[in-house]
Amino acid sequence: MLAPGTILQNRYRILREIGHGGMGTVYEALDQRVNSIVALKETLAMQAAPARTAFEREAALLANLRHQGLPKVMDFFSEKEGDFLVMEFIPGYDLAELLDLRGSPFPQAQVLRWAYDLLRVLEYLHGHNPPILHRDIKPSNLKLTKHGEIFLLDFGLAKGAAGQMPTLMTSQSLRGYTPVYAALEQITGHGTDARSDLYSLGATLYNLLTGIAPLAAPTRFSALEDEQPDPLPAITELNPQVSAHIAGVIHRAMAITRKQRPISAAEMRKALRNAAEEDERNSAEEEYRRAEARRRELGEEKRRAAEEAIEQAAEDRRLQEAETRKKAEEARRLAEERGRQEEAAERHRQEAERQRRETEEKEKRRAAEAAARVRAEEEERRRRANLPNTIHAQPGPTVPSAEPAPPSEGRLAQPSITTIPAPPPEKLITDREGRFDGDALTPTNAPQSKRALVIVAGVLIVVVVASIVIWSIRGTATQNSPSATEAKPEAAPAKSLESRAPAGMVYVVGGEFKMGRNSGDVAEQPEHQVATVKPFYIDTYEVTNEDYMKFIRASGHRAPSTWRNGSYQPDTARQPVTGVLWEDAIAYAQWAGKRLPTEEEWEFAARGTDGRLYPWGTDWKAGLANAEGASHGMVDVGTYKGTSPFGAYDMVGNAWEWTASDFRAYPGGRPPQDLPACGELKVIRGGSYISTKDYATTTYRTGWCIHGEKTYDQTGFRCVKDVAQ
Repeated sequence: MLAPGTILQNRYRILREIGHGGMGTVYEALDQRVNSIVALKETLAMQAAPARTAFEREAALLANLRHQGLPKVMDFFSEKEGDFLVMEFIPGYDLAELLDLRGSPFPQAQVLRWAYDLLRVLEYLHGHNPPILHRDIKPSNLKLTKHGEIFLLDFGLAKGAAGQMPTLMTSQSLRGYTPVYAALEQITGHGTDARSDLYSLGATLYNLLTGIAPLAAPTRFSALEDEQPDPLPAITELNPQVSAHIAGVIHRAMAITRKQRPISAAEMRKALRNAAEEDERNSAEEEYRRAEARRRELGEEKRRAAEEAIEQAAEDRRLQEAETRKKAEEARRLAEERGRQEEAAERHRQEAERQRRETEEKEKRRAAEAAARVRAEEEERRRRANLPNTIHAQPGPTVPSAEPAPPSEGRLAQPSITTIPAPPPEKLITDREGRFDGDALTPTNAPQSKRALVIVAGVLIVVVVASIVIWSIRGTATQNSPSATEAKPEAAPAKSLESRAPAGMVYVVGGEFKMGRNSGDVAEQPEHQVATVKPFYIDTYEVTNEDYMKFIRASGHRAPSTWRNGSYQPDTARQPVTGVLWEDAIAYAQWAGKRLPTEEEWEFAARGTDGRLYPWGTDWKAGLANAEGASHGMVDVGTYKGTSPFGAYDMVGNAWEWTASDFRAYPGGRPPQDLPACGELKVIRGGSYISTKDYATTTYRTGWCIHGEKTYDQTGFRCVKDVAQ
């Protein structure tokens, strides 16, 4: 057993054990040369030179296999006491795990699609000269990716069975198969061929369709030898949803005698296809019979509906006639009511006409009486006009003079007032009700009275104008006075951009800085000046599992590849969400009203303008980041306190972070080698918990695929937001 952290060939770092058996162990490892995850298989090595030579020959053979259903063998070597194969790491769940999680068999249609794909893989393997046999097909060796692709794993060197690596057979009789899925000839050592793999595949399909592992071949053989029925339960008994035709092909593949099995993977695939087509034909015939029965039912329903429609029409006519009679009665009643209302309206009109005439008569009488009073008053004025015309001077109203008095010191100038004599009181004639009557002046005094009225009007105009001038002067003085100026409040200072940072984000001031470094990796070179980065906000922490779950629940987006059954483990809620594709990170940022940072923004937020190699300075300090062996996995965000100059946590270590930038060489730099060949690459930054201090820096950069089948389960992200103008 190799401990996590062990480095082989000065290249492969052991991350964790994936599985082990009698013939060896499989590890998940990091290829530090290309910074990618691989599967590292260790097999029991024999010290004899022929055994080591056979291993190398077999590894070279497997390295040349190319099929979409097989993992690619990329390297092999021997070190210490083991022989090692370096293979493509396939993320996902094996079918044994999925069957256990479901708690029930898989649907027939799904199992058939997997069977077709696996039989094509076996056709490819068995078609080599000599044929390549797997000899350990079982649910746990079938890996399903999140895109629905099926891979056949763990063959060849893991078993060392006869026919593939005869030089590895020893007196220890190491077993490289699983009994319940192995053919009788494989268990008894009578030699295997392509039909042995078909037995194992049939036993695997039996397990997937019933949820129950099949009986071992020796147990079934013993019963048949004793002339007893085959004790293997029929698939259709355990799962009635499975077609009898499909079940028949699988049982044939599991025949104890290999002569009774299909002769090749191609024949078995054709038999399954024919069985499925037969089921489809039977289903179509059944559908036709159901359609005929349904057509007869619909005809009967239409007949009944027609009869009901006739009855309903008769009922509707009866109801319509009753409604017509009811409306006629209502119309008659309304006509009578309308006649009564018209009679009442005519009586009301006549009464109103009578009252109008009485009112006119009263108005005529009041007008005559008023005319008589006017004549009497006119006679009284004429009588008074014959009296002596004596005028006594009386003090009149005061009006402002044309020239204002000079202002005294410290006071505003006030308009001076001139006294104007008023007309004699006896000339202000009023009527009986006390109102002024200008027409009551006598012919003799009329000119004087008119002059008095003009004077009064002038006084009023002057008073109004003077008031306006005084208030205007007072307003100007008030505005220019020191107290008014001092009382004007100062504008409150604007709130700082730092204090307006959205919840969970910190403010980055922006500016110019030098990006990259000359002493780093090829991808980090050369150091170069970056134009001004505009101010922005950046998430204080990486997006966590619980943050991402809110997004999934609100939008229905797919779950990350690192979650199981669409959810994260309860104790990882505050850990960074990982296993997300670049497009997943983009979707989350849009949902949150943010965006992914550019590569320039990320590096500026991590190191500031003083060229520091780590967020806290130029030297590595243990305990400030989850890297350089600080832990054996992801930890809650913010656990390590090595913040950036602007207050962002975990800018290095813990989990890689997506950016919005394409991965390409810096201006004047050389393009990096050994990158994933998957098309478009985006920059990821910051390293992860497995990174050394040389990679967990503010300048180290690499690229990762944004399309394809593989996700990196150590890559997460954080978001930024523009500063509102």
